[in-house]
Amino acid sequence: MSEVIQIERSVGAAAIATEASALAAGQEVLIVECVWDIGTDLTHEHAHRLDLVTADKSVRVYFPELELTTTGHAYRAKRITERLQRAIAQLHQSAPAPTYSFR
Repeated sequence: MSEVIQIERSVGAAAIATEASALAAGQEVLIVECVWDIGTDLTHEHAHRLDLVTADKSVRVYFPELELTTTGHAYRAKRITERLQRAIAQLHQSAPAPTYSFR
């Protein structure tokens, strides 16, 4: 039984990482690495962690167990997509705003 759950987690994690890369590409963000930390406390809200890494920045996204094992569920898929979009927005390169200007 635990092997089946591990396989489902791996498939869900791979699907989420693929979606993150596709969403990032659509926003002109190049993710160079997706690093999963599959947790062991499956009851915890932040059981699993995904680090999305670009050349200059990284962002961490947390997922509960159900979101990894049932990625095809419509409501959960929507929540995953929204969470990934917010994370990818943090990876955009932006020039710092000037703190002063000359007139």
